[in-house]
Amino acid sequence: FEIKKKNLTDYKFFLLYGKNKGLIEETIKDDLKVFLPKINQRYDENEILSNTDQFKENIFNKSFFENDKLIIIQRATDKILSIINELMEKKIDDVTIILISDLLEKKSKLRSFFEKDRETACIAFYEDTNQSLNFVINKFLRKTNLNLSQQNINIIIERSKGNRSNLNNELMKLESFAKNKSNIQINDILKL
Repeated sequence: FEIKKKNLTDYKFFLLYGKNKGLIEETIKDDLKVFLPKINQRYDENEILSNTDQFKENIFNKSFFENDKLIIIQRATDKILSIINELMEKKIDDVTIILISDLLEKKSKLRSFFEKDRETACIAFYEDTNQSLNFVINKFLRKTNLNLSQQNINIIIERSKGNRSNLNNELMKLESFAKNKSNIQINDILKL
């Protein structure tokens, strides 16, 4: 909730961690990519660790065709901290790096570094509750002008198994199904 209050353009290094992968991807798409470079590259931490020199070369080399780069690193752990430190020391202005990690313990060096450094942003993403998933559905219903009973909403939440990505998939199916309908019955939900 605090992310909307901060001026995120001041940061070049982000750590997004937690179990809520759906919300992490949603935040990148809706809140971060708005002001981040359009050209992006995705890496897995293991790719970088197995070929660190090539990764650094990619970052330091400038191209005539791309001004800024966005690099997203999946499954980040404490092992990548030394590389991040090196990149921060070089003060690279045209590269923004987003690290995505699973749940990080309080004693994690990566988490501790990002929480303490003023030039980095660290955002925790906790698992969704039924209440937060209900909020997502109601927002969707307002946007699409669909009507669902609370019983139907509960079925959709139950089918998503607490996962926002699954919920969004169910809502997209529902939107496609309801192109010509404004009211959806329980049988329609069960078919989908």
